[in-house]
Amino acid sequence: MPRVMLKPQSHYPITVTLDVRVNDLNYGAHLGYDRLLTLVHDVRLKLFSKLEVTELDLGDGKTGVIAVDAALSYRGEAFLHDSLLFETKPVEIGSGSFRLAHRVTNVKTQKLVALMEIGFAAFDYSSRRPASLPDGIREKLEKLADELDNVEAL
Repeated sequence: MPRVMLKPQSHYPITVTLDVRVNDLNYGAHLGYDRLLTLVHDVRLKLFSKLEVTELDLGDGKTGVIAVDAALSYRGEAFLHDSLLFETKPVEIGSGSFRLAHRVTNVKTQKLVALMEIGFAAFDYSSRRPASLPDGIREKLEKLADELDNVEAL
């Protein structure tokens, strides 16, 4: 069976640390893939808050985003109360879309838990149609994507 093979980015300018909670565990008593997507959603909300936008308003009062795809590649396990470092980088920034690449590492063991990428498209919620990214958010994402040495904790 072919597997999704994500490669780590050269750098990740944004970092967030979150703990694995009891409701994040699956029947195998480790972090479930669905809950990992929920945790990375929290990371995205923190990033958007820092950029002074929301998922429903990217700064122009009418354009939001919708998730269009997600790829997750587990590289290790995470368990109850593990602290996970989520490192994030905007990639593939286009006129109407972008991706967020994530590397998830266990803080204590320094072992890689997962690599993830989630694609987003700009969306006009009033017309229910695809849209262009507002210039302001595109510029902010491009600036973050280019930062090498200025890792920012959210």
